[in-house]
Amino acid sequence: MNGVAWIFLWLAYLAVGIGGAALWSRVRVQWVRPWLSIALGIGAFILLIMTGSLLTHQTSRLVLPHPWPALVASPLPMAPLWAVMGGLLFFSATLLTVNRPDSHRVHYALLPLLAIVGIYLWSGDGLLLLVSWELISGVSYLGLVTTRRARPVWNAGWVLLALSELGGMLLLVALVWLTPGHGPLMNDALPQLARIAAHQSPALINILMMLTIVAFGVKAGLFPVMIWMPMAEPEAPGVVAGLFSGLITALAIAGILAMVPLAGHSLTWAVAIIILGVLGAFSGALYSAVSRHVKRVLAYSTLEVLGMVFVGLGIWRLLSIEAPNNAASTLALDAAIVLLIIHAGAKFILFAGTDFTGRWGHTLDALGGLHRASRTVTVLTLIAVLGLGAVPPLGGFVGEWLLLESLLKPLAPSGQAVLHVALIAAGIMLAITAALAVTAYLRWYGFIFLGQYRGLKAIDHRPSTTWLSGLALPLALVVVTGPGVPWLLPWINARLGSFLTARSAVIAPSFHHPGSAAPLVPIGVNLVPAPGAPGTAFFPQAFNVGDPYVLFWMGLVLGATVAAIRWILRRRRGVRLVRPWNGGTAVISRNASWSAEGFVHPLRLAFARFYGLERTRKQSAGAHFYRHTIIYRVEEQLYRPLVSAAVWVGRMGRRIQSGRVTQYVAYVWIFALVGIMVGIMR
Repeated sequence: MNGVAWIFLWLAYLAVGIGGAALWSRVRVQWVRPWLSIALGIGAFILLIMTGSLLTHQTSRLVLPHPWPALVASPLPMAPLWAVMGGLLFFSATLLTVNRPDSHRVHYALLPLLAIVGIYLWSGDGLLLLVSWELISGVSYLGLVTTRRARPVWNAGWVLLALSELGGMLLLVALVWLTPGHGPLMNDALPQLARIAAHQSPALINILMMLTIVAFGVKAGLFPVMIWMPMAEPEAPGVVAGLFSGLITALAIAGILAMVPLAGHSLTWAVAIIILGVLGAFSGALYSAVSRHVKRVLAYSTLEVLGMVFVGLGIWRLLSIEAPNNAASTLALDAAIVLLIIHAGAKFILFAGTDFTGRWGHTLDALGGLHRASRTVTVLTLIAVLGLGAVPPLGGFVGEWLLLESLLKPLAPSGQAVLHVALIAAGIMLAITAALAVTAYLRWYGFIFLGQYRGLKAIDHRPSTTWLSGLALPLALVVVTGPGVPWLLPWINARLGSFLTARSAVIAPSFHHPGSAAPLVPIGVNLVPAPGAPGTAFFPQAFNVGDPYVLFWMGLVLGATVAAIRWILRRRRGVRLVRPWNGGTAVISRNASWSAEGFVHPLRLAFARFYGLERTRKQSAGAHFYRHTIIYRVEEQLYRPLVSAAVWVGRMGRRIQSGRVTQYVAYVWIFALVGIMVGIMR
């Protein structure tokens, strides 16, 4: 099947799925839920099957009546990867929600999203990219507001819709800007626009690329147009938030890659996304580390990971032009893709897990000791946290390692010293960000699952096998980006061949061709065997190790050492053991407890100027304590003034529309006199 046939199939699937549910709602209401569950599962399976067609690079055209231009159906960059990832996550969402009492609401939201994602994967060329991205914006809004009726949900939905429509408008402006005098809008698809762009000034191309990046960056967590995420994701069901955070963001990055051929040799936009990526990653990590709400911590950590992804894209583009033969550009793009994969799987697990922990509360200080509720959920969530926390050998470690390698490796020409110093500065900021992210994940997981048991009510029933299976499936994305990296990276680089300027492989088949390792030596790597793979994985020369997972084994040894020390101390009398998550207090109480707030209080004080702390004194049960409230600066100091200005303009506009004819005549005379005076002065 070609792309056009798949598009019609997805439209038919959407009509049958929603139409069938509407029909059953009139005939037998109790059949609506199983119908939607089956339809969603079938759709996920179809998305996986479509991978075969995406791998063949079939391009087809859908001719529309005059004056509409033809729609070109061509796979997005890395479309097979996103299809597999999307099919896996949608199938997991089906298993996780099939037994929910309100599953029909969630499935009404997810089924259109699944169909539009299937269409979007064929929008790598032409007007279809704009149309399908606009459809994703619309169904994302519906996916949020139809799942729960509450004012915070509607407020978050309006913010999401407003920013999404802004992004769609900017993308339209960017595409139309190149078309005047060159025929209908994208009549010959993106390659034709790329040929037109080659004759434009670099300044114009940089503006077009920035419009494009902002258009897709709204969904991809680009600073500072990412404020809908901390608002919307905490209000959405866990599986919906997981898809927003993991899948939709990856599709947005794919849209940016589809537009890169228009950029030519312009670099300003690449520098801009490096700066915005560092700011977004750093601020996201800081806010994630101090947030109280369980889902808000995860939402801000999404911004931290996606900030690193944008840095990887910027480094790749910068080095591809300034140092085209340096393999560090390949490392940067590989880092972005690996981070997207690990983030999609791990973050989906964590958000879906909040549907389970949400039975007891939604803030960190309200939860504790939930490892008693389900050992399986505890273990699965732990693996996801370790992956995002960059613990080797999981995918988060691989992605961040690749990114830091691309930032810190010296560039060959001596005239690029300034660029190298700037990249090192960005690397330092990202290293601090990674440490803050570990603090956030440690706090989140520790207080929810390992913290002091707070006498919470017993659960009504343990998670079903179906629900646990849905929670475990995305672990495949966590594993394939870690131990599976010797097989994954060669496949990724083969699919990204047109985007790579350095032809040396980052995983060289040195077992068969020892000379293939030579191009990697200048970037400072030490190739070592990858067990079971017909190639090699790389590690820095400074470590001088003989196994790619040496840090993993070091962690096991250190963990065993700590366990032995605890066992020795336990056998000695008179030694008081301190429980790590409550500061050693034997019994939890309002007056003496080690809370999630206190855990990061030193961090709040260290970055007090960034947070803009507001301190209030409270008294409870004879005890005095202080509460520090942070200020979310992007929302409060950037967007709130814009909203206030818009409200003021609307109020003034309403006042001048009094409906009085004499007042309108006065307006006409005033503007006429002003025009006459301006004409005389000229």
